[in-house]
Amino acid sequence: MEDPLCPKQLWHFIIRFSEHCHDALMFVHMAQCPRSSATRGFFQTGVGIRSTGPGWPPTPRHPRPVLDSSRCSGGLRMQETLPLLDEILMCIYSPQFIYDTVRVLYRKGGVSSMNMRMFWFPFRVVAALLVLTGAAVPRIFTLPAYAATPPIPYVAQPIPPVPPAADDTSFWLRAGNDLYLVASTDAGLRGQGPPILSAAPGQTLFLWAFSSTRDVEPDTDWFVNSPDAAVRPGSRDIRWTVQNRKAAWATFTASKPGIYTVQARSRDTYSVPLVLIIGLHDLKTKSPVPVPDAEHSGIRPLKGPLPPAIPRKTENLTCWPYQPVDGWLPVIGQASGGVKSVTVTIAARDWSKSWNYTLPITANGVFGAELRVPFQGDLVVFLTPDFFRQLQTNDGRLQQYVGYAVHSDAEALPETDLARLASAWVDYNQNPAFAATATVLMDNAPSIRSGIAAVANFVSGKLRYDWDSFSAGRSVWKSADDAWKSGSGVCQQFADLTVAMLRSVGIAAETVSGETVGPYAGPHQWLRAWDGSSWVIVDPTWNQFGNRSTTAVSSEYLTETQAYKETHIPKILGAAQ
Repeated sequence: MEDPLCPKQLWHFIIRFSEHCHDALMFVHMAQCPRSSATRGFFQTGVGIRSTGPGWPPTPRHPRPVLDSSRCSGGLRMQETLPLLDEILMCIYSPQFIYDTVRVLYRKGGVSSMNMRMFWFPFRVVAALLVLTGAAVPRIFTLPAYAATPPIPYVAQPIPPVPPAADDTSFWLRAGNDLYLVASTDAGLRGQGPPILSAAPGQTLFLWAFSSTRDVEPDTDWFVNSPDAAVRPGSRDIRWTVQNRKAAWATFTASKPGIYTVQARSRDTYSVPLVLIIGLHDLKTKSPVPVPDAEHSGIRPLKGPLPPAIPRKTENLTCWPYQPVDGWLPVIGQASGGVKSVTVTIAARDWSKSWNYTLPITANGVFGAELRVPFQGDLVVFLTPDFFRQLQTNDGRLQQYVGYAVHSDAEALPETDLARLASAWVDYNQNPAFAATATVLMDNAPSIRSGIAAVANFVSGKLRYDWDSFSAGRSVWKSADDAWKSGSGVCQQFADLTVAMLRSVGIAAETVSGETVGPYAGPHQWLRAWDGSSWVIVDPTWNQFGNRSTTAVSSEYLTETQAYKETHIPKILGAAQ
């Protein structure tokens, strides 16, 4: 029989239980009751049913849901921007009289029976009786099984002591900021020689000492940190010009594979040291590749089964939203349609800060991990399938994603810890070669600062600058792994790959986004790395001398040099993580 005041209407009951299963709060909603304002007003407000058990009233962990009155019998929607309730019960009954047994979902997956009696609404509600019987049944929402453990990145190993003859600490302590070095495999500095990374023992490299403010005289003194290498000043009869200033020149040779530090002195001013990699493929590690450590990477396997949750969906992606626990956010879901990875963005509500993690998809389409929440307070989480593919195909826009709100009470990470986390842009999980190569370079470097320079110079020698994209004004959307495999990129890829390699061995590093002035004025990205006592500025893009080939490397934009101060304007630290 139909209610004469509300023909063909159905009632939706939403019951949410707190941590104590005997405490309940019921919200009742009725869609469109045009003939009875009293009935409509009653059912569009919350009705509390109070328990006599301890812990009442329950403390709500989510905002009150907003119900979609446009759907009456087909189900219930929530606003996408609000978290869903932990438990939902929707009952459909005759709107005149109710006396029935219904089911209640619990957070842990169990179900109980509930008897509810309400009298016809023109006489108002006079009684409501809850009887919980605790009948156990299988879970209603089944989470995907996640057996595979996602790759976990590496952590730093201490750099072993180096022989006193090779230690170059004094080189860095006495360095000035306006005398620079460049090394090339090409005697004419025309970019026509073999790659600088192919430099081998016995091979001659050509060196120049130059300044952006003055000429450098031929009687420049040259130094190298090891007896296994030698620098020979060039002929005074041959003068070179670098960047419209006269430069001194010399030749370098090494008898053994190694990482060498070269320095020049002109008018009692020492140059910024230049770090050279000789015999790269013959260098041996002195310690094993760093072992996994989730505390540094911010990614660790899920700990056991999770309670039921209401799934969020978009095309090719389903996830189950959870709140952080002690600063770690459980993330689990399923992907289809050939999705290769999922990027999880954790950001402040006003987007003043954000962090991106990338999780791989297993063979059965499942992804899952616990992620370190870097920030404190009210946050939003977005899951994006194939993050970089979307950026590439949609001109930098993301069209598919799932989002929900969370809150974290854990303290925000200090900057040096934040600068060691894995991220979507500098994900050192993606390629084991990142850590393997960085370990070799750091192990053979004569100091931590030289190790940082060696990693940056490796990237300067590995990647070719993508002038076609730069000239056409095209954005280049690549991960560090994409840059490694393709061997090309623009400033963002140079910085991202360097940061990824440094973080893979536990060196705190972060990208710096800003602008440059001069012939190549415009948006730019470089990085800074922590050497244990201070941040070291490095621009691997501009240290690839001339940005035209991989045959030469410079120290002009290593540390806060005069050239750096005159051309680089930092805006955001860690903009791309």
